[in-house]
Amino acid sequence: MEIEIISTQFIKPSSPTPKHLKTHKLSLLDQFVPSIHTPVVLFYSDLDKNTQPKNNDTTQQRLNQLKESLSEILTHFYPFAGRIKDNLSIDCNDEGVHYVEAKSSYNLVEFLNQSNLSSFIHKLLPSQPTWEQEPNEGYVAMIQVTCFPCGGIVIGALVSHMVADGVGASFFLKSWGATSRREFPYEFPKFDSPFSDALSKDLNVMALSDQFLNNGRLDKRRFLFDAEAISKLKAKGSNSTVQNPTRVEVVSSLICKCASEAFRANSGLERPTLLTHAMNLRPRANPAFPESCMGNFVWTAFALMSKKELPELVVELREAVTGINSDFVKGFEGEGGYVRYNEVLTEMVEKASSVALTNGVNYVHCTSWCNFGLYDFDYGWGKPTWVSSTTISPEVDVVFFNSVLLMDTPSGNGIEAWIYLNEDDMTVMQQDKELLTFATLDPNPLQINSFVSKA
Repeated sequence: MEIEIISTQFIKPSSPTPKHLKTHKLSLLDQFVPSIHTPVVLFYSDLDKNTQPKNNDTTQQRLNQLKESLSEILTHFYPFAGRIKDNLSIDCNDEGVHYVEAKSSYNLVEFLNQSNLSSFIHKLLPSQPTWEQEPNEGYVAMIQVTCFPCGGIVIGALVSHMVADGVGASFFLKSWGATSRREFPYEFPKFDSPFSDALSKDLNVMALSDQFLNNGRLDKRRFLFDAEAISKLKAKGSNSTVQNPTRVEVVSSLICKCASEAFRANSGLERPTLLTHAMNLRPRANPAFPESCMGNFVWTAFALMSKKELPELVVELREAVTGINSDFVKGFEGEGGYVRYNEVLTEMVEKASSVALTNGVNYVHCTSWCNFGLYDFDYGWGKPTWVSSTTISPEVDVVFFNSVLLMDTPSGNGIEAWIYLNEDDMTVMQQDKELLTFATLDPNPLQINSFVSKA
């Protein structure tokens, strides 16, 4: 299913960035993350009306509305219109967001009904997403808007992780939507970080994770956990230590358990699994930082998952997460933040290396986008039918981590888990009976809210 590129341009801020804001300095935690771009893909369609071609004037009006509102919002999100200068700063030169308009000859329903849908989503992005650290011409943000004959529109965004974490990227997309539908006022972004400026790129999360990189053919599958399944999973995963596990804790722990069994089946080795879980620091600070704080407010919880039963795995994950509290966040603030940053990261790298060398260890990284409000992004023609992520084309060998991305379902009470493993491990995992007791494999996005629980 081909996507035809119609035009490529740069959307610049509607007002120039003041001279004193021309250089945006990255913080310690901005340098902690890899210099990759985070993909988000938003699908918009009216399912009752999208089987017939729509008036081209309506589509063109929406395209103009998107570009004009993006230009307006960039006056507040000025680093997004700049260029990555180095590992320490962004040149806020107003050169603009890389912006692509494209079209499909198929209706959106036909696109979403493909049995191998995950293999095509990358075509809705302006560039190939990848775990390899490459600058994408130095663009901070890239957008592709793809139009379908039925009137459906897909917005594919790539945002540099050096400038915005998942919460920050979501806040940008939500603010763009508010501007597009002319709803004011909204909260403006805050680019002044409470953390000290980045000084070097010697230590970051890649120093922790490089030893666990894979090189080969990546397979990605989606597993849907509906509300009823999650309720039963919480009951199964609770115990006297953790009596109220969250949906993220139980789903993460179950996926880790099933992935570990797939690793063991293919390698023949009994090894613990190192689960690193990205944590949003904003609500963990005291007082909490608002979602409008841009940059990276993220750290990695470090859990060595050595147990075999779900309740025990939930406890191991909860213990790792609990250590990232307000005192932990406070340690990165102010003048002493750089010293504390290096102490904590050095300890994490040494611990991971020690475990890997002594016992051998499997590795899975988990990120949760739950409660980000992704299904509330309204640009003036309704909320998205489906929100997805993706990765590079499956036809090529790539460098990648074993990773999991958890996302809300449209109803807000389920979880859609995107799992990325090598082909051999995925072949085993997608047949795991316990996993399939609670989850539906690769559900049709148009029917996610109508699935009857399997649990």
